[in-house]
Amino acid sequence: MINEYQKGSLSTRLGIPMMYGIDAVHGHNNVFNATIFPHNIGLGATRDSELVRRIGAATAVEVRATGIPYVFAPCIAVCRDPRWGRCYESYSEDHKIVQEMTEIVPGLQGDIPADSLKGVPFVGGKKKVAACVKHFVGDGGTTKGINENNAVIDRHGLLSIHMPAYSDSIIKGVSTVMVSYSSWNGEKMHANRDLVTGFLKDTLRFKVNVPLLFTCLLLFSLLLNNNNQIRWTLKS
Repeated sequence: MINEYQKGSLSTRLGIPMMYGIDAVHGHNNVFNATIFPHNIGLGATRDSELVRRIGAATAVEVRATGIPYVFAPCIAVCRDPRWGRCYESYSEDHKIVQEMTEIVPGLQGDIPADSLKGVPFVGGKKKVAACVKHFVGDGGTTKGINENNAVIDRHGLLSIHMPAYSDSIIKGVSTVMVSYSSWNGEKMHANRDLVTGFLKDTLRFKVNVPLLFTCLLLFSLLLNNNNQIRWTLKS
């Protein structure tokens, strides 16, 4: 199905390729007979980052087998209130454990080349997929655990608890970042220029444009090199 959609996109006058993604959050969980892995809360309990990396690699193979090059995973929220209905998507309430579990990013995408610039996404080969870390930022720290609610926390707390896993993921070459529907101290994250542009792009040096009108799909251009690796052209 996805291959046919892509053929249709490429057959148009401008030949613009389609970027199709899927929520493969614990394996390729939307597809019949795919391998289903434990949710993040269970994987975090193992404290085994190498296992999580292998799960990412296995998921990537099954996703690519269905023609899909992009997954809306992993969720790297730090769940601070178990009343949050999506707490099972969080690896831990401890940001250090969540940071360790970002090894799923190279599992999904492949190892970033040693000479790669920080913040430049990389996906290596036909058995890998582009990953998307989510939900930037503080979605696991909302008041009373209400989904997409307001995270009331000072800047130091936000940066020391909820931000570190994003920094680690960017260093590992993550392809996209999904902006949260939640708020930080009353300001919607999609409208927070200080965090999305000032911190994510300028401080963490994430090189891909992050449009504020969409949740996750980022404006990027793809170039396929001779090794079937996805590299990204940068637009300032």
